[in-house]
Amino acid sequence: MEFKKNPEVDNENVRTPLVFLGFFIVGSIILLSFSFKSAIYGDSIDRDNRDAGDIPEEQMVIDQPEEPPVVQDIPPPDITPPPSEDIVEEESRDEDEPIIVETPPIELDLEPEPEPEAPIVDYPDQEATFPGGAAAMKQFLADNIKYPEIAMELGDQGKVFIEFVVEKDGSITQIKILRGVSKEIDREAKRVVSSMPKWTPAEAKGESVRARCRIPISFILQ
Repeated sequence: MEFKKNPEVDNENVRTPLVFLGFFIVGSIILLSFSFKSAIYGDSIDRDNRDAGDIPEEQMVIDQPEEPPVVQDIPPPDITPPPSEDIVEEESRDEDEPIIVETPPIELDLEPEPEPEAPIVDYPDQEATFPGGAAAMKQFLADNIKYPEIAMELGDQGKVFIEFVVEKDGSITQIKILRGVSKEIDREAKRVVSSMPKWTPAEAKGESVRARCRIPISFILQ
């Protein structure tokens, strides 16, 4: 059985127009793409030319880095020191002229050496005495001794043996306690002896000498 094509549904009749339509569409698309690229390129060139024209020539100059200045080594100037005064004086002085050096006088502050102390005589020909004798000394001690309050409260009492030196002029020096009772009483005994008037100095061979004396001082509570 032979099949026959229906002329109404035959595709061969529309193939040719469809091929031409496809070529037309493709060619149109290609032309549009080229025209679009040229338009964009031309627009960008015009814009670059406009921007370049607006910029001043001074701003278009590219700043070149400055070269550092060349520093040359300058040798230091030769400075000759001024001539010293000593050299000038030596040159101005004649060779035969004698040199005179003036030195200030030296003042020596010499203090006189102290005279050596005379020896203390333990056993003179005549003993040193309190002015007025032993009775006057006893009365002096009774009138001038101040019994320490602390010693009175503690009940301290006794006899202080004290030693001192009577100088040639009768003054009393080198007071010391040989045997004491308490700190307060011993201090009071030394104070009373130091307040005594000048004694009559001891004598040896008719001359006043230094002599050592020892006396007891009683501290008794009543």
